Amino acid sequence: MKKLLVLVAVSFCFQFSQAQKVKIKDNIAYVDDKPYLKVSDCGMFKEDCSISNLEGKEIIFINHLTDPRKPGTYFRVVFIGLNTTIEIKQTMKPFVETLFKNNVVGEDGKLNPENVKILLEKYGNRISIKDSDD
Repeated sequence: MKKLLVLVAVSFCFQFSQAQKVKIKDNIAYVDDKPYLKVSDCGMFKEDCSISNLEGKEIIFINHLTDPRKPGTYFRVVFIGLNTTIEIKQTMKPFVETLFKNNVVGEDGKLNPENVKILLEKYGNRISIKDSDD
């Protein structure tokens, strides 16, 4: 039993050591200190913002929406050119991590339609659907 606990602890630590470090500085999102995407200022009082590839082409548009069931907001994320929208409650840094982990934006700076589809399956539009059910 002790060996199993040690094995679980070591694998857990290894997973955290392999996690990507995302930071946003001067409207550039970096993953492991490598530029990944450009992000517009998505401050608390802005109604919308966007994510662009490193060349500056907007690929994702984000709207802040009010959650009528409880205080706070959620975000409607539009993947430009793919006719795909998801709703999230993540802020920008965790959302960039989600994009990176799911390989939504390729090294060429373009959206990967198949991975956007997978992201849609994972997150969908559950927030507004719940609103309409009430």
